Amino acid sequence: MKIHLLITIMAMISCMTAIGQELLKIEGSTSLVDIEKEWEHETLSGVADNTLGAMLDCFDRRWPTWMVKAARKTMKKGLRLERNGDSQPVVFNDPKNGWVEVSMSGPAIAEFMKVCYWKRTNGHRLFAIYFGQPIEPSIHFVCFYDYDPQKHTLTPEPQIIDGFRTTGDTKFYYELPQEGKDLVILEFGPKGYLRHTFKWDGMKPVFSKTEVVEDIGDGDHCDEEEE
Repeated sequence: MKIHLLITIMAMISCMTAIGQELLKIEGSTSLVDIEKEWEHETLSGVADNTLGAMLDCFDRRWPTWMVKAARKTMKKGLRLERNGDSQPVVFNDPKNGWVEVSMSGPAIAEFMKVCYWKRTNGHRLFAIYFGQPIEPSIHFVCFYDYDPQKHTLTPEPQIIDGFRTTGDTKFYYELPQEGKDLVILEFGPKGYLRHTFKWDGMKPVFSKTEVVEDIGDGDHCDEEEE
């Protein structure tokens, strides 16, 4: 009986994964593996203005994903939350704080995306787009870009939090700010759960402290958006 149940569950997972893969093909999504390897090597041009939506549009022209498309669809509707049912994108949009999050409501696709920006003291903005995929191959990375309002470009800044390193036995996840300005990195490894806080200094997140934590709460969050 248990064997039959296991076979049924595996068949359902396989089917849902196939549905997810088909959705990715239809949406024309770029593999997160490819984005992680290549994003830092190319400056993106043609950013229409200094809004989060314009930066997302520019990124999507070079690195198209179903997640950015879902985010932009909801943002253009002026909605704060859009949930379309099982195995469909769930979008949380916070235009006041310049922050948006996209995930999937069912297990067909495990990818997710979180986006925000900071206002820099030199008139530029630091744009951050966090991609994650908890299932194998497990991927978690943030693409950091400097937005130049004169050149209308997004220039990669892969070393923005240079100095933070983990071992091969450690997993780490990011908490981009939705309110406030702190960037947080959650580390899970041999030393337990660690919370690394990076304070905003006007130009970039700078390491502030490391805490051992039992429970992982909501992260601190970002700057005001101008639509």
